[in-house]
Amino acid sequence: MERRLGRGLGSLLGQKAEDGPQTGPVELPVDALRPNPFQPRTRFDEDSLRELAESIRLHGVLQPVVVRRAGAAFELVAGERRWRASKSLGLTTIPAVVRDELSDQQMLELALIENVQRAELDAIERARGFQQLIDLLHLTQEQVAERVALKRSTVANHLRLLELPKQVQEAVARGLLSMGHARALLALPAAKEQLRWMEKVVRDGLSVRQVEQLVKTESEARQAPSTGAKTLIPQAAWVGELEERLRRALGTKVKVECGPGYRGEVRIEFYQRVDLERIAEAIAPRPKL
Repeated sequence: MERRLGRGLGSLLGQKAEDGPQTGPVELPVDALRPNPFQPRTRFDEDSLRELAESIRLHGVLQPVVVRRAGAAFELVAGERRWRASKSLGLTTIPAVVRDELSDQQMLELALIENVQRAELDAIERARGFQQLIDLLHLTQEQVAERVALKRSTVANHLRLLELPKQVQEAVARGLLSMGHARALLALPAAKEQLRWMEKVVRDGLSVRQVEQLVKTESEARQAPSTGAKTLIPQAAWVGELEERLRRALGTKVKVECGPGYRGEVRIEFYQRVDLERIAEAIAPRPKL
């Protein structure tokens, strides 16, 4: 993913010279602050908060939080993790920049952008953040890209991940699949196939390149016109079950073709030398001395 994050949030929080002098940070009571009411993030990783709290204990709050007034209290615009970590340490004050001119829509936009710019977000979390910007602020992909300082294609590639089945999205979120694996699976037309290949990737530890090649081969085989050179009997259920057993055992695409009298062939595909050696060892292992 491109390393251009940070400019979008900074431009929203930045103040132009004609808007008047920039207000410097002030110390505000920690208990006077409350979360952004438009904050879409509901879960905060406890381990990450503990690490942040330890950093604040050693070095202090290096970057002020941003707030706006709400009666006698203050609503957080950005920096809720710093505020939560400071509270856990029992700090009584926290440095803050007060921005009273921010509208409710700007509050929502800032909260969303701060979330999608977090470095530790996985590809699915970031994709959902982009989708929230589109749904809640009625933005186009181009406008989202501009606000988070990314290319539109990067935003579009993340959003496409949300088309995958929930189980595949969960595998990406848990780190079992990379974004490259997930994008390769999008080439498959059906959710059932995407799930089957996801299980294969996780089980066999396939690389992104291997998945791309396997998916390409399967798609080409599906689209190839019949030559009529062979007379095949209708595929019975046992043929499909046998193919699936062989696929699982050999870790590659297997095709069983039966003609009259059950004469036919079993076609086993491989894509590189290491695949061939692995398949050969599975079918005909070398004798052990």
